[in-house]
Amino acid sequence: MNNKKIKTFYMLCCISLIMLSTGCKKDVGNKAIISKNISIICEDTVFPMVSDLVRDYNLNNENKITVRSEDRESAFNKLYNDKVDVLIGYVQPNSEKIKAEMLAYDGIGIIVNTRNKVDSVSIQELKKIYIGKIVDWKNLNGESKSIIPVAFKDKLNSVQQEFNLKVKDTPTKEEMTKSTQYVSSIEGMKTFIAQNKNSIGFIPGQWYNKDSKFLKLSGIEITTPNLKNNLYFLRFPIKMYYSEKKEESLKDLFQYFKSEDGKKIIRKYCIEAF
Repeated sequence: MNNKKIKTFYMLCCISLIMLSTGCKKDVGNKAIISKNISIICEDTVFPMVSDLVRDYNLNNENKITVRSEDRESAFNKLYNDKVDVLIGYVQPNSEKIKAEMLAYDGIGIIVNTRNKVDSVSIQELKKIYIGKIVDWKNLNGESKSIIPVAFKDKLNSVQQEFNLKVKDTPTKEEMTKSTQYVSSIEGMKTFIAQNKNSIGFIPGQWYNKDSKFLKLSGIEITTPNLKNNLYFLRFPIKMYYSEKKEESLKDLFQYFKSEDGKKIIRKYCIEAF
């Protein structure tokens, strides 16, 4: 009788172990299904901020995010074809399949070479530079040297579009002067300005460093308080784009962006976080 009890007990233990083992494997399998790497493509205008957000998110989450910068057309093609989960930045094409949410606002700084003696430019003067009506720095109390205006090749670059909308094409739409030099990236803009003493360009505030010199715009510095109070008005929206069918899988990421931890990082770079 005792032997039968021992055998029964032994068999029950074996069955329990098998069931536990199977359950663990199922859990692991479920985790593998739930766990998902998220792919982000961002415009280079916002790359510093997005990289910092991704770094912080990856430190505290099992899901891992990758981020890279690509041209606008390639980025949206990948979003349409489900090869990427989220786009940040860019100008949105008309599409009912793509949803958009505001992430932040950043200012647009007017930059010149650090050796340039000019400290301020008005909105009207800035427009005249880019349409060829002011061509010499002496008209802005600078040295008698020809001005080299610099812009972005891609007219749908979010910073270029906002500059055109608020400066070049206000109050009437104008063509860029033929003397304008074009660059394809923020780094390209910064490098051109650093190497050409008489050039002028514009970049997002989050890209500022000591290699560039920001001009005052109509006497107003590009600072967070001045941007928030609409004293310095040149700024651009930063949006997130994603497919509606992926909204549920991105919920955790978007919650992080809107959390105090996410907003703290965004405010290091931008004037406003949503």
